[in-house]
Order: sequence, then structure tokens, then C-alpha cells
Amino acid sequence: MIKKASAVIQLRFFSEEETEIIERALKPETETSPRHRSKVQVTREGRNLVLEFEAKDTTALRASVNSYIGWLQLLNDICKTLRSHSVSLRSR
Repeated sequence: MIKKASAVIQLRFFSEEETEIIERALKPETETSPRHRSKVQVTREGRNLVLEFEAKDTTALRASVNSYIGWLQLLNDICKTLRSHSVSLRSR
């Protein structure tokens, strides 16, 4: 892919466990892109999650970033709700 637009977003989460869970939830999205106008790489560094976006144009970059931000908000809300109810994030 020829990189014409790019962005890097780094987020810090409550715990390493939560960061790992969110990374695993996002990974399938990075592997199956319906359109090949953008590419996203998700990596974890302790409590930090790093998202690296590459796109053919700024429109594709914006769409990709917006999608991931929406998913991240949802996942973060779920984790916060589970923490507030003292529910383990790990399945037993």
C-alpha cells in the first residue's frame, strides 16, 4: 500500500489486563478490511494501546479512525461497567 495519509493514536487503559482484552477485541478488525483503502496495526505496550493507521487518502484515514474510536469507546464503556460491578474481565 502506498501511504499518503497516516496517524498514530496511543491510549492508556486502566490495567494491562484490560488493555490486552481490548487489543484482542480489535485484532479481527485489523485482519479483515472490507476495502483496501486503509490499514490499521494494533499493538500493546503494557497499559498502552497503539493504533497505527495508513490510508490512501485523508477520507479513508478519517473513516478508519472514526470506526476505531467508536469501537474503543464501546469497549472502554463495557470495561468500566464491569469494573463498577466488580465483575472479572477474564472468563472463568
